[in-house]
Amino acid sequence: MGIEEVTKTARTRLCIESGERSWLKDARYTARDIANDTLRLKQDGYTKTEIQREVDRDDFLRNNKCAVVAKALQAWDSYKELLNWWHDQDDTNVGKPSPPATDKQGTYPLVMAHTEGYRLTYNDETDRIRFRVSPKPYRKVKGHLRGRPEDLNLIESALTEDEWSLGQAELLYRDGVYYLHVTVKTEVEVPEPEDGDTLVGVDINERNIALTALNRETMDTLGTLVLDYGSVKAERQRYHTITKRCQEHGQHSIHHQLGEKEERYTEWILHRMSRVVVEFAQQFSNPVLVFEDLSGIRDAIKYGTYMNRRLHKLPFHKFEQQVRYKATWNQIPCERVESPYNSKACSCCGHRGYRQSRRFRCTNDSCEVQQDHADRNASVNVAWRAWAKHAGVDVESVNYRTRKTQPFVRKVSLSGSGRSVNRPSSSRDIASRGVLSA
Repeated sequence: MGIEEVTKTARTRLCIESGERSWLKDARYTARDIANDTLRLKQDGYTKTEIQREVDRDDFLRNNKCAVVAKALQAWDSYKELLNWWHDQDDTNVGKPSPPATDKQGTYPLVMAHTEGYRLTYNDETDRIRFRVSPKPYRKVKGHLRGRPEDLNLIESALTEDEWSLGQAELLYRDGVYYLHVTVKTEVEVPEPEDGDTLVGVDINERNIALTALNRETMDTLGTLVLDYGSVKAERQRYHTITKRCQEHGQHSIHHQLGEKEERYTEWILHRMSRVVVEFAQQFSNPVLVFEDLSGIRDAIKYGTYMNRRLHKLPFHKFEQQVRYKATWNQIPCERVESPYNSKACSCCGHRGYRQSRRFRCTNDSCEVQQDHADRNASVNVAWRAWAKHAGVDVESVNYRTRKTQPFVRKVSLSGSGRSVNRPSSSRDIASRGVLSA
């Protein structure tokens, strides 16, 4: 087992008892100005130390200023990574990334360090978590936190137990309510991947995420689930069309606003899907999440301007990162396996077949599997490669796997639950649909 540090965000609401709400509003607008100035100065070639000196404010805590600057520079680093990728493309018409906006009109999250910009304490008598936020020098807003029991329990553990700690927090405002998102840190023991009883293969592609759980000893299929997230592709295409027209007409401010909406929507979908993946794996004994090693896949994809833009912008790496940190928090190990021919090899006999749209066809006449869902077939191969990796089996030399025909695949779309599109099905409910009945 290995010891790993994990973080999780507890989302709570502020119940203000003393202090002025206007102080919080002013601080958020000041944070916006600092973030805009930070990005503008970074574009002009200023160093981080020079930026810290230039954006100093008398009516703003210096510790909070440093945290806001760091958050803005993270956005700049993400943009530079995309820009470097764009410069490496043979066809630069795939869409040049735009730098972060330096003219944001709304407020900005107030980023604070614990005991400096904010402080939390636990009151045994009232069983409440008290907060103190310092939006301005010598001015404090106090009260207690409200939220889901699991979030409040996380913060209570960080305040009362030595192995837990509190990190940065962000103050946000939405629909008349102030929220405090607090980062909680701890260390967990994560088992080694080779000690897992269940191998959960994860196949990530343009439209679907396919999951298949295999028993390591018998290689029987324990569960299978295909998540359809085609709405992300559709939304990205819609935003691309709108922003391209905005750029052509010089409406850069609107372009930046739309870019932020697209990013927030994508983040929401990725978080939902990553929760589904982890909750699907948790239903099995000692699971291990297995991913394909997609290193260099962007360099290998050369389909033309339209397909390149569509495929290169898919957040494969970000999704895997979100799944990994959620899995680590739940003490589920993750590992990677090689990806060649996972989509073209039959998961039953190993024979090289071919795929047509979402259907895989095996060309081996003696194989029990004549056709299968192509993405689920690939997820089985991913899980099988993990077994072969630790069993010392050469994948290329073995063309037979002791596994029966795969069961019917369950496909779930991330859409509304039927009651209201604003109240989608829970990730746990979606994950449970992929478990096979005995």
